[in-house]
Amino acid sequence: MKIISKNPFRDTRLSAYQGYFKKAAILALAAALFVVIYSLLYYFTLPDRYAAAHIGETKMVVESAGGTYIGPVADAYYEGEGKFRHLDGSVYDGTFAKSKRSGEGTFHFANGDIYTGTWVDDAMIEGTYTFVDGRTYQGKFEDGRFSSGIFSLGSRAAALGFQEFSADVDDGQISALNFTQTDGTHYNGAVSGWAEIKYANGNTYEGNVKEGVRDGSGTFTWCAADGSELASYKGDWQDDQMDGSGTYYYTKESYPRLTGTFQNGVPDGEMKYVKNSSKTFTTVWKDGTCTAVKQ
Repeated sequence: MKIISKNPFRDTRLSAYQGYFKKAAILALAAALFVVIYSLLYYFTLPDRYAAAHIGETKMVVESAGGTYIGPVADAYYEGEGKFRHLDGSVYDGTFAKSKRSGEGTFHFANGDIYTGTWVDDAMIEGTYTFVDGRTYQGKFEDGRFSSGIFSLGSRAAALGFQEFSADVDDGQISALNFTQTDGTHYNGAVSGWAEIKYANGNTYEGNVKEGVRDGSGTFTWCAADGSELASYKGDWQDDQMDGSGTYYYTKESYPRLTGTFQNGVPDGEMKYVKNSSKTFTTVWKDGTCTAVKQ
C-alpha cells in the first residue's frame, strides 16, 4: 500500500519500541490482506471454479485464463444465464450448467460465424449455423459437424451462379439438392437416386442419377421454346448419356419409335423401328447411323 503523505515530525517523537510495534502491526495487517486477496484471486481465476462452495446464486464478473465470464455463479460453477468473452474475440451468450454451455445459447465465433441453438456439455446439438458469407445450416450436429438438416447458400447463392440453392444433409453427407441456376437450370432430387432436372433450354429429365448426373433408368424429353414436347427417350443411362436398352420417340406420339440398344448417346446394333401400328422394320445401326433395313 502506497503512503500518500507522511508527517516526519510526529514520527520522530515515537520511541524506538513504539515505532517497532507500529510497523509490526502494519506488516501483520498487510499480510492478512494479502492472504485474503490471494485466496479470492485463486478461486475467481480458475476456469471451472470461481467462487467458494455454496456461495449461492450471485451474478459476478470473473476473469479467467480463457476469458471473462459475466453471470450467476453457484457451487463453484458458472450456472444459469450468462456470457463468456473468450480471449480470441468469440462470445457465448446463453445458459450454463456446471461451467459448460448447456441449454439454449448463441455463440459468435471470432471469424464472424454465428451458431444459435441447443447445447449439451459444451457441444452444439441442434440449431442454426450462419457463416459470415451468408451460407446457413439448420439442423442437428454431431461431434461439432453437420449431421442431419438443410444447408443453404443464402445470400451467397448469386455470387456462385445460383438463384437459390439448398441441400439436405443426412449422416453428415449431402443426400439431396434443390437449386436453380441463374441460366434457369433447375435440379430437384437426390444426389444419387431419383431426381428431376429442367435444363436452361427447356428440356427435362426424370429418373435416376449418380453423383448428380444421369445414370440408371430415366426419361429425357426434348421440348420447344413454349415447353411443348418434341421427342423423348425412355431407357438406360450411364455417365450422363443414353447407354443400354431404350426407346426413342421421334414425336410426342407413340409412333414412330426406335427400340433397341444405345451406346454413347446414339443407337448402335440391331434396332426395331415401329413406323405405325401396322408397320415394323428391323434396322441395323452403327455409331448413330442406319446402315441396313430388313422387312
